[in-house]
Amino acid sequence: MPSSLRFRTLVGLVSLLAPLTLQAEEATGEDPFKPFSEQLKPSLFNEVQDKALGGVLDDEKVLYYYVLNHLRDTTLKDQKQGAEFNLQNRRSELKTFREHPELKLPLFPDIFKNMNRWKGRLVTLTGRVRKLVHYPADEDNKYGIKTLYEAWLFTDDSQQNPVVVICTEVPPALKDGLPKGTDVIDHVTVTGYVFKMYLYSAQDTQRVAPLVLAQRLEWTPPKVDETGGQLFVQILGATFVLLMAGVGFMLWRNSQRDKEFREKRLQTSQEEVSFDQLQSPTEKTQTAPGQEPSAKENTASTDLESESSKPESPQS
Repeated sequence: MPSSLRFRTLVGLVSLLAPLTLQAEEATGEDPFKPFSEQLKPSLFNEVQDKALGGVLDDEKVLYYYVLNHLRDTTLKDQKQGAEFNLQNRRSELKTFREHPELKLPLFPDIFKNMNRWKGRLVTLTGRVRKLVHYPADEDNKYGIKTLYEAWLFTDDSQQNPVVVICTEVPPALKDGLPKGTDVIDHVTVTGYVFKMYLYSAQDTQRVAPLVLAQRLEWTPPKVDETGGQLFVQILGATFVLLMAGVGFMLWRNSQRDKEFREKRLQTSQEEVSFDQLQSPTEKTQTAPGQEPSAKENTASTDLESESSKPESPQS
């Protein structure tokens, strides 16, 4: 029987017999990973091939779209409860984390190394998305799914290894991919089923990554503190005003100093000028009426008189 026919038959049987199967498992307790009634059985994923060339094979497309539709029909709250239930059960299997509940289980490495343990289980992962693209779904899917979103998620414990996430919903801001001007967004959470180990090409080599089918991407970007932003603007404005006022005061002070300097220099120059120095030599020798001539003047007069009283030399 072809693989695709086996998948269709298996999916149909699960849909019809799900209530009976769940009742039987509740009675026997065979599957502890069943925190809510709509959770899929991990055995559905047994024939999904890991590390297969071509990604999701044609024979796997029936289950692929069935899971995506199942995720649309169940609530995200129930999915998260199922993922948390699975995580706690996994912790109980590992002695270190069972004895030390305060330790955080590195989920990505555990999924990467133990794919058979996690395949078909719900998980919740949080990290950064560095690639987000969208493309049309296969037209022949019978669930009316029109668009698929592919996100490459990097968690804190993935050591630069991605988780490839396929979902049918994203926040409105991510409808066209990552926001303009950015190549990464943080605080992204996805909850979905581990589908397979996905093979992809990277720098001329083949690498593998867990493939998770989810309902949606949850993005909670950090909120901007508008109050703090307004306060910063106000402080910046006040600082600018004070700076301009300081520059204006310095300019005014310098102009005042220049004015004072010019006034002092002009006053000093006027005090040093002697108007007597501006008299002509003739004016200096004239004696004012009623004023006795100076001793120097008297000496000059006597010398003149002596010269005039001398006898004239005989003519030769």
